[in-house]
Amino acid sequence: MSDAIGTGSIAVVGAGVAGIMTAYALAKRGINVAVIDALSGPAEMCSRANAGIIAVGHAKAWAGPQAIGAMMKAIAGRDPSVQITRLSDPALWRWGVGFLLNCRPSAHHRNTDKLQRLSHYSRALVAAAETEMDLPKETRHHGGLYLFQDQSQFDAHAASIKRQGNGSIELLSRGALIAREPALSVLPNLVGGLFSAADSVGDCQLFSQRTAAYLNQACRVSLHFNTRVTGFRRTGNTIEAVKTERGEIACAGVILATGVETPDITSPLGFRPNIYPVKGYSGTWTVTDPAGVPALPYVDETELLAVATYGGKIRVTAIAEFAGRDRSVPGKRIERLTDYMRRSFGDAVDLKTAEFWSGLRPTTAAGPPYLGRIRRFDNLWINAGHGQLGWTMSLGCGELLAQRITGERASMTDVSSRARWLS
Repeated sequence: MSDAIGTGSIAVVGAGVAGIMTAYALAKRGINVAVIDALSGPAEMCSRANAGIIAVGHAKAWAGPQAIGAMMKAIAGRDPSVQITRLSDPALWRWGVGFLLNCRPSAHHRNTDKLQRLSHYSRALVAAAETEMDLPKETRHHGGLYLFQDQSQFDAHAASIKRQGNGSIELLSRGALIAREPALSVLPNLVGGLFSAADSVGDCQLFSQRTAAYLNQACRVSLHFNTRVTGFRRTGNTIEAVKTERGEIACAGVILATGVETPDITSPLGFRPNIYPVKGYSGTWTVTDPAGVPALPYVDETELLAVATYGGKIRVTAIAEFAGRDRSVPGKRIERLTDYMRRSFGDAVDLKTAEFWSGLRPTTAAGPPYLGRIRRFDNLWINAGHGQLGWTMSLGCGELLAQRITGERASMTDVSSRARWLS
């Protein structure tokens, strides 16, 4: 069966960064696109207040030999960075079995390779997209840092980088880090770090909003917000329309960029992607002294949080919490984010006007997203399960899917998580 579909409008369900970038990839090929989302605008869920780091240097599969011990520590409540607060959740157990199967060294290497290739490919497309759409050049492509406050941890990462011979990663001593980013001198336990030249940083929500506006105005992409999908009208294996609370939207094909909601939407169709909502938190502060905060984004590998500045704000994101669909922001999570900001850059920000947020990262057990056509349908596609790398991989995933849908030669293959229901 050919992957290419006939003429007509394609419905993209989901207006997060993955859905908007998929719509962009299709629209620039002259395809009519309808974007459908239950919320009031683009990037209102997991894409709303994420770190904003296009973290190519962090593109590695979470599932691996070392992850088993980390998970046992989290179950015992001894890891402040990974919290399991809904252990009885059946969906978590299903996801956990798949996660354990992917902890084998061979699976870890295979999945990390997929994430690395997707991330490098996607990052290279961002600047070109900004130019093509004539967007403000606010995404900064100057690299990113990975910091360590534990010497043995840094030594282990340094040895791994040397074995891999990764030319895009530079090892930096404490002195070299501070020389490159003077604001880091406030971190007393800093022992060293890595510089990833491939990383970028920018406001994911703003980029998505501007792209959606461009698509609507320049490409006549129709945007259907406050429109909840209720099902699909189909004949045999072909979907003919998306059913919504506001009526049907006829289409020649459907792409599900629906994040953590994907299993709910697909269950009536006979399959459930193994995507779990891994909850993350962020705090955002107004910068009062730009010289006192880092210009380069960074991931603190010891405290397991990320820091990025853009648009006069500094954002800290942290914690991987297994809490089902809960989106509340408990006080103790706010305390952790606030404590880090206060002791690190408290003199350079307005501590009184912080904004806090939680989002559900749609995470597959293997790590890579589900990307491709649903095997039992002629014209149903999926682009979901990007975990913490949604902003990082969004343009690349959209481009690869558009290539397959239009019958073009794919820029790369074998980058999706595997599933029996996926072609």
